[in-house]
Formats: sequence, structure tokens, C-alpha cells
Amino acid sequence: MKQINFSSVFDTLAVKQGSMNEQVQTPDGRIWEYLYATEAISAFMIATRPANTTVTTVSSSSNSRSQKVFITEASAGWTVNAYCDHWIDINTGTGAGQIAKVKGNTADTLELYEQYALATGLAVADSGFAICHQPDAEKSPVTTEITPVQGVAQVAFASGDYGYFLKRGIGGVFAGNASITINESITTGDDTEGYGLIGTTAKGLYDENYVGRVLIAASAGDEVCLADINVI
Repeated sequence: MKQINFSSVFDTLAVKQGSMNEQVQTPDGRIWEYLYATEAISAFMIATRPANTTVTTVSSSSNSRSQKVFITEASAGWTVNAYCDHWIDINTGTGAGQIAKVKGNTADTLELYEQYALATGLAVADSGFAICHQPDAEKSPVTTEITPVQGVAQVAFASGDYGYFLKRGIGGVFAGNASITINESITTGDDTEGYGLIGTTAKGLYDENYVGRVLIAASAGDEVCLADINVI
């Protein structure tokens, strides 16, 4: 695993400097993942993956090497390069059953990596696909205990920032409970976005998220507690 210094994991930049979803390790053994913040995320908030984006009425076209690497949705209005390194699943109509990875995009066209060029072209009449936001992060939603956790911010992110989120190791995390004691687990689902709750003893990984385990008790609600983060 790639090793980086401590200062790098606390840098947040508006321009991508690393590989999306790359996991790295700091000298203290903690593991971090490089993500894009789709909204402002405060330090110590839990980050989750945004919902998939569904796109319909799309067509495809080829590059100079006759590889079908361009997918167009005429009225998309996408932010340029917002979908770099995102995976897509063509799941309806002509060309359904193909999976590809996006190299970059304009306001209306995705460009695929050549090794993921489409074998079957797409048709405006019926083709559609879903974009998976695996490289992205947003604040964990309220009251939702099952949602893909990306990591825990250890520094503040502005909307549109790139940077590292803590996946494994000791760090801070906001807890919403009025009292959270040592060794209790933390899950998502508080009434404040990005805050965690005490895990339910009777529930397992299929019933609620496991974000980490409390190392030092927090005596009041909505405050940061020290935890051993272990995002699975």
C-alpha cells in the first residue's frame, strides 16, 4: 500500500491531485481513501456515498480507432469532469449488460477508458445507465443506518474539494447520543447529517453500518468522541 506523510492527508484541494478511491497509509498505520466532496463536510463527520445517478435517452459514438468510447445525453448539463473514474452500468435497452469506467466528461458526453469501450452501441430510443458515485462523499443522511460509508473526515472539506477520509485507525467522529460510553460501536443514522449513533447490540453488519468503536466516552450529545474507526 502506498505510504504518504501526515500533512498530505490534511490537505484539501479544489483540483484533483491523486487517484480516486486510492487507499493510502500514513506512518502511524492508519488507512485513508482519496475522495471528492460533493458538499461541504465538517471535520469528524461521517461520509457516505451519494445515491446512483440514472441517465436515459443516450447514444454512443466512436473515436478515431473505431472504439465506442463516447456516450452522449444531449440535455445532461453535467459539470465538466465531474464523473472522472466513475463506473457505469448500462442496465436498460440496447446495449444493456455492459459495465464501463469513465475517463472524463463534457457537459453532455462521457468518455470511457479505451479498455472499457462498448461492444454494443447505445440507442436514444431505449438505452439507459446508472452512474455509481464510488469516488464521491457526502454527509451521512439522517435516520439511515444502512448506506455505504466512505470514511470519516478528519479535516473540513468545502464542496468540490478532493482529499483523504479516514477508513481505519484512531480518529474523531461526531456522536449524536446524549451519552456514549467506552467500547460502544458507532453507526450512521442520527438526526443530524454526518453524525453517528450508538450501534444496536442485536443488529449486525447487514442491519446497520459499523463505523468504529468508542475509545473515550462522550458525556454530552453532538460532540466529537475518540474512536477506533474501521469502515468495512
